[in-house]
This record gives sequence, structure tokens and C-alpha cells, in this order.
Amino acid sequence: MNFKMVFHVVGKMIMLLAALLILPTIVSLIYHESIHITTSFLGTIMICFILSLIIHFLTKDVIERDFYKREGYVIVTLTWIIFSVLGALPFYLSGEIPHYIDSFFETVSGFTTTGSTILQDIESLNKSLLFWRSFTHFIGGMGVIVFALAILPRSPHTIHIAKAEVPGPYFGKVVSSIKKTAIYLYGIYITLTIILFCLLMLGGIGVFDSINLAFSTAGTGGFAVKNAGIAYYNSTYVTVVIAIFMLIFSMNLSLIYFVVFKKYFKVLKSEELRWFFTMISILSIIMFLDIYYSYETPNHSLLDVFFTVSSIVSTTGFTYTDFNIWPVFSKMIILILMIVGGCTGGTAGGIKIPRLIFFVKNAKQSISKALNPRKITMFKIDGKVIKDTTPLSNYLLLFGFVYVIILFLVTFQINNFEDAISLTVTSISNAGPAFNHYGPMSNFAEIPYFTKIVLSASMLLGRLELMPLIVFFSANTWKKRRKKSRENQRIINNCIE
Repeated sequence: MNFKMVFHVVGKMIMLLAALLILPTIVSLIYHESIHITTSFLGTIMICFILSLIIHFLTKDVIERDFYKREGYVIVTLTWIIFSVLGALPFYLSGEIPHYIDSFFETVSGFTTTGSTILQDIESLNKSLLFWRSFTHFIGGMGVIVFALAILPRSPHTIHIAKAEVPGPYFGKVVSSIKKTAIYLYGIYITLTIILFCLLMLGGIGVFDSINLAFSTAGTGGFAVKNAGIAYYNSTYVTVVIAIFMLIFSMNLSLIYFVVFKKYFKVLKSEELRWFFTMISILSIIMFLDIYYSYETPNHSLLDVFFTVSSIVSTTGFTYTDFNIWPVFSKMIILILMIVGGCTGGTAGGIKIPRLIFFVKNAKQSISKALNPRKITMFKIDGKVIKDTTPLSNYLLLFGFVYVIILFLVTFQINNFEDAISLTVTSISNAGPAFNHYGPMSNFAEIPYFTKIVLSASMLLGRLELMPLIVFFSANTWKKRRKKSRENQRIINNCIE
């Protein structure tokens, strides 16, 4: 393990966090908030700066060699944990969220774009802290490492870091360079966010609410600035705009790049996109028919279904209507949408559409081989031949195994089975709301602290798609590389002799 290189990069990421915290500090000054709110941000910035400085001096003679995928996993895991630990300090130091575990939970939920909250009265929070909550969604949406790759100097090891953080079964470059890919994708991400902000402003909801909702929608997170969520605005225009953009941000943003550069055939050929919208359309129609007689006006039920499906499949989790009172059949569809999530290369959570495609095609192929053992078939996703399907199979098995472990830990303190299942699904899928006592009109404030820690770990596991955290806590990560290095050195010495 190249420890110096790992901590050298992590030190830079901590400095980046300090720079990002300047924005909510400015918001605090603009709104003339009390001094202890402003100093909570300034104090966090100083802590980040000092830590970054110490790491810099300890690793300034770092040599960029022996850097592999393992180091990439460790850097990504450390970065997300440290961002969550330090990013929680403004909430805690300001006294607005007096218990640190609650502050940590809220911050993890923000960075992982989950959107679950422990706040019982969101509107009582100071504007700078509300801004920081929403801003964590924006930072975590495309990934803090991807942002760093876009602004930091080019390095030969960036591919290992990018692959470790970017959600989805594969990392797709829109151009040959990793750095340029990061720049293009973040450019698209920021541009779409600005467009959304302008459209929300046209809806008349004000600058502050517009920018916060734009951040939360872009990151598909779901933190709102009003207790009633999107329903507070009572605007069909605002509701539809947010619903459409939730779907856009949960698509593969590389497709937007192809549209901009008029490579329309690549968009039309996207199997992932076809599956995504086919799934949404079919399940939306079924859900609409299921709840149709529960509403006085069909138009209202149609809007509720459209927004709810957009919010859940994108794993944004914005509050608009209480789907907790819908029939069990519709709630099962919502649970399925939470698990599946959006597309690769977007900001949505879940297991992602390509893995759903693999699951269906693999089942179909198994049946086909059972009927005709001699038949040779090619496994393709998006026109690409998948020679080795083992990683996809392993992920689905690992996801199920981790889900069971988290569910087991959650049931220590959560006695209601529906609560336990939905809390586990919503945390590992980064979806936001759960069912029953923790539905869209409720919050997670009353959950015991041990369970909050478990759910925080589950949110991180879901956002990083299991492997980085599992590799990080594996003993082989810290030992095997050293053993291999000693063995290689012994072979070299024998050759010299």
C-alpha cells in the first residue's frame, strides 16, 4: 500500500472541502446570521486547513509509483468518510443539531444524496445551514473525486480513483482523457443545474429556494427548505419542472454530451435509456390504475404518480404526496423503483439499470441453455459484448448479502418489520423516504443512535456501491501488498546474486 500517495491525495481533498465551505460562510454573512453560526463554518474551515497542512508536510516527498486500484478504493473511502465527519461540524458547532451523531447522519445523507433527515422543523434552521445541506447534495451528486479530477493537475493514477467512485457497473469515458471526461461531465452537470435554477425562478419561488432545490434536484438528493417539501409551493409548474429534471439527472449524462455534439445515433442506440423509460412508463401506468379510485380528480392522481415515480426512481425522495397511504401494490412498485434506481453515469442511486438488464438477460440465457445446451449466445449490454459476467453476478449477490446484514442490524432496535425493511432499502439505495412510521411526511429523528450509525454506513455503502468500503476494511488491503513487495524484492536479490 502506497500510504504516502494515498494520504497526499486525501490531504488535497480536505483542502478542497475547506474551499467549498467558504460558500455557506458567505451565505451566513449575506443574511447577517449570528456570530456563532458564521464561526461554526470558519472553525470547520480552519480545522480542514490545519489537517491538510499537516498531511502535506508529512507526504511532500511522495513518489507516484505503486499506485493501483486498491489505492484508488482507499482514497475514495477515506475521502467520503472524512468529508462526512468534517462536513458535520457546522451543524454540531452551531448548536443547531446538538448531537454529533445526528449531525453526522444528516451530512452523510447529504453527501450520499440520500435525503433522509433527522430534522423535525426544517424551516427553523438558519439559511446558511440549509444551503450547506443542499450543497452537500450537489457536491456528492457527481462525486467529490470526479470534481477534483476536473480541477486538479492530470495524473497517471486518476483512472483508478475515478473507477472506484463513479457509480455503475462500468466507467464510461466520453473522450479519451479522464480529466477531459470529468470536465465535460461536470460542465453538463453545472449547466443543467443553472437551467433548472432559472426555470424555478420563473416559477416565482425566490432565489434562495430556487438555488437549494436546484442543488437537491441535480444531486437527486431530496433535501427541501420547507417542512411540506415541494407541496409547500402548491404549483403545478414547479412540480412538473422538478419531476422532469429529476429524470434528466438520473439518466446517463454522457448522453447529454452526445446530444450537444450531435451524435444522436448514440443516444438512440442506448439500450439502457430504452429500458429506463420503458420501466418507468409501465410501472407508472400500473400505479395510476391502482390508485385511480382513491382520488376525486384523475389529473391530480396523474401528477402525483408522475412526480412520485420520478422522485423514487431517481432516488431523490422529494416530499410531495403521502404515498404511505397508497395501496400495498403501489408501495411494492415504489420499493422496486428504490432498489433499481437510475442509469449509470447519472446522479441517482440504486443498483442501476445495466444490472437490471443483466439480471433479466442472464435469466433468459439460462433458460435458453437449459432448453438447448449446445446453443452459443453472446451476452451484450448497450451493444457491448460482456465477456466476463462474473463481476455483475458477484455484485448482485454481494448486494443481497450486505442488505441482509444491514437489515439484521437495523432490527436490533426497530421492531416493526415494514419499518426495518424500508429503512434498509432506502438507505442502501440512497432513496430518502421509507414507509410506515418513516414515510415521506415523517423524519428519522426518533430512530435510536445505533441504528442511525448503521444507516449512515449503509448510505455510504450504497453510494460507493459496496466495493470501496469493503476493500478498505479488508485486512488484505493493508497487508498483502507489503508481502508481495517483500517477495518481489527477495526474487530481485536472488537474481542479483
